[in-house]
Amino acid sequence: MKVCHITTVHPAQDARIFYRMCRGLAAKQIPVTLLAPDWFQEEPSLRPSTWNRRLGRASRPRRIGVALRAALAENATLYHFHDPELIPMALTLKALRPSAVVVYDVHEDYPSMMLEKYWLPRRLRPTASTGIGMAHWAAGKFLDGIVTADGAVAEDFAKFAAEKIFCFYNFPSMDVFAAAEPAARSADLVYLGGMSERAGTFLLLDALARLARQGSRPTVRLAGYTDGEKGRAAVTEGIRARGLGSQIELAGRLAHARVPEWISAGRIGLVPLQAIAKFQKNIPSKMFEYWACGLAVLASDLPPARRFVSSGENGLLFVAGDATDLAEKLRSLLAKPDLVQAMGRNGRRQIENQWNNEKQIDGLIDFYRRIAARRQVTKLTPIDVTGSQTANSRGGWNSNQ
Repeated sequence: MKVCHITTVHPAQDARIFYRMCRGLAAKQIPVTLLAPDWFQEEPSLRPSTWNRRLGRASRPRRIGVALRAALAENATLYHFHDPELIPMALTLKALRPSAVVVYDVHEDYPSMMLEKYWLPRRLRPTASTGIGMAHWAAGKFLDGIVTADGAVAEDFAKFAAEKIFCFYNFPSMDVFAAAEPAARSADLVYLGGMSERAGTFLLLDALARLARQGSRPTVRLAGYTDGEKGRAAVTEGIRARGLGSQIELAGRLAHARVPEWISAGRIGLVPLQAIAKFQKNIPSKMFEYWACGLAVLASDLPPARRFVSSGENGLLFVAGDATDLAEKLRSLLAKPDLVQAMGRNGRRQIENQWNNEKQIDGLIDFYRRIAARRQVTKLTPIDVTGSQTANSRGGWNSNQ
């Protein structure tokens, strides 16, 4: 089976696409080509498309056409694409190559996400949300498979594509998050992800200001993206206005390979998301990365986190949007370092035993097999070590046309 992953928006070394999926499949000796707008070094069973540089040079509107031509040139058995704007391309690809299996990966609750896009005029947001909802309906009806990152998003698709869905959670890869106790945990608190009002950044700053007035100034590491330059300026000013500059280290977006070392310097990982529609469904991947690095987790009490945070065992929940409760939970945890350390160990153990990418990859391969069999496109057979004609010399699965 030849698999081609496609994105025109995400970088080639995106955490979900490259590290979790493409590398995970390649580790199982399944040949993977990644079509993305930048280059990377070829690895065993994983190579960049020869079209990547051309895709990167194209303007964003033109990338859809380039991606379609590249996908046809790759002549894959299964195409797995990652951007909602590529749904028209995928439907066209399906029409031109009806024998191929085409899968749409829904990274986020995009209809809800459109309602919060800062760069989109407010009057246009409901229309954009409805438009993506209609595109999702078409993808569910006419494509071969739907992969989601969250159970709640999968439930949305189940209304019209129940037999085509697989939920691939953003669990950490054990080869990236290898167990290693840092020389010193120099920061009390760590936050990794988007920094904005909706992400709870200013709620966190308010809670830290409350603690400061009580004489407690924990050290904090913040890293991630903002809503453009204005967004970063707002975060910087928020820190300055609250007098928190001496205790906060502010960094930008981190390459995925740097994340484990950066997180591991902390003791408590923060997930202060606000109770907006998107965060009622999307599971924050940072939560699992904190646990993979041995941190306790303090998260907003929202349905996605509630499923994984066992209060007092691997972390605590606080009332979403309540800076007073967040400050109180922080004060409580900071006063109990032994409990925090035990929570971090418990979280790491759960990652090792169940919430890891290696287990997810087995499920994804099985999903590929099932939808391919349903399409009667290809019969996947396990490697034959006796050397018969169905065996692939590089291992893994073969496609018998």
